[in-house]
Amino acid sequence: MNKLIIAIGFIFGSLVNINADSSWTDTDPSNKVKFFAGSFEHGKMKAGAEGKLFFVEFYADWCTPCKWMDKTTFKNDLVISQLNNNYVPLKLDIESSDGQNLKNQYEVNILPTILIFNSQGRMIERIEKTLSSESMVSMLSFHNNPENRVVSNHSYNTSPLQTEESRGPNLEHLYQQYHMADNFRTNYKLLIGHYFDYTDAHFKVKELQKAFDYPIVVMNHYVENTTQYKVLMGEFKTIAEAEAFKGLLKEQHNLETTIY
Repeated sequence: MNKLIIAIGFIFGSLVNINADSSWTDTDPSNKVKFFAGSFEHGKMKAGAEGKLFFVEFYADWCTPCKWMDKTTFKNDLVISQLNNNYVPLKLDIESSDGQNLKNQYEVNILPTILIFNSQGRMIERIEKTLSSESMVSMLSFHNNPENRVVSNHSYNTSPLQTEESRGPNLEHLYQQYHMADNFRTNYKLLIGHYFDYTDAHFKVKELQKAFDYPIVVMNHYVENTTQYKVLMGEFKTIAEAEAFKGLLKEQHNLETTIY
């Protein structure tokens, strides 16, 4: 199995397992999100038949950021309400047989990775980082619109197409909330470089590791059926801390960065 590049997290949480049948289940008694216990294909079919969106989180039992979201984001009442009422939510263990196949199919190289499909099986969102409850609520609300919730019956092996979501004037406020929610984040990094070749990104990481004693990761960014690579440094709890370190890198090392 290819080694995954993991977004950095630091709070431990409960594990969530996927069962073999197609019924609803609470994977953790204290977690009220009714995660679907069947396969990816069954979940997609259920979402289509009920006119709901399909929410998929790729995770592993060793993924600390995934556990952090279990303990925080998925405990939030508004997140629970959105997922239970408007989505078919599925947690997919990348080390399961289904998870391995789908990890390769959707080029999942970061945990957690969240994919959202509309009721017709088209991918409309891909997120490769932890989300706070505020960001999650905004994102779920933004996609919960009639265009994405048309009752549809689709069979196995239907290839979901990635598409840009269209948004009318009535969705603009949700779009703004979705992006403004990042103000509540407690996880900031500095973007050092953006590459189209993994070898170049890997070389940059090695170069930075020789000069800095800070966490440095490569995040795969999936855009229009191509994979791009972002080199990120640091782990900051506030944007002020990130800004201060950004200034230090510019002043002492002439290194231009962007807060991510």
